[in-house]
Amino acid sequence: MTFKPIPRLGAVVLGACMLTASVSASAQPVAYTRVLPGAAVTFSATQMGVPMHGRFKTVAAQVDFEPGDLVKSHLSVSVQVASVDAGSAQTNALLTGADWLAAKVDPQARFVSSGFTADGPGRYWLSGTLSIKGHSQPLKVLVTTHPAGSALAMDASFTLNRSSFALGAGSWSDTSVVAAAIPVAVHLTVAPQ
Repeated sequence: MTFKPIPRLGAVVLGACMLTASVSASAQPVAYTRVLPGAAVTFSATQMGVPMHGRFKTVAAQVDFEPGDLVKSHLSVSVQVASVDAGSAQTNALLTGADWLAAKVDPQARFVSSGFTADGPGRYWLSGTLSIKGHSQPLKVLVTTHPAGSALAMDASFTLNRSSFALGAGSWSDTSVVAAAIPVAVHLTVAPQ
């Protein structure tokens, strides 16, 4: 007894193999490693009950974020503290001076992550160390993510206790003049390599 090949069966098997290969390729974890322009670190402070807002014009970040493999994920953000812009040259000069950010002594404020933990779709707790003006403190922040075209937007906000970093020394140390709580927001847009 002889069997004749069935052409359609061969085509179906080949098509199934190609589909499986395609699905496997698309299931590869995405790694977001390229930081796009527009990284932002902003802050606000309250002096004698009056809010003040500012930002850092020079922000650098290194990101290797794999939502499917958080163990491999890490992130660091640094700002040139001399790039602070709080709305006036006088305020900027005060903030970069020795009592506040001490830009000449320690020109960068830095955050370096130690780990990500998932907290639901598009939400991650990020642990790490924040260093400002020669002082370092552990920091845990909630990062939210959402698609931005083929890229991913990452946003985090936290409240910094300025006293923990000796921000506002001398006569500025009185927290009834400038509140101890400094809200900070960070925005990054990252893309696959």
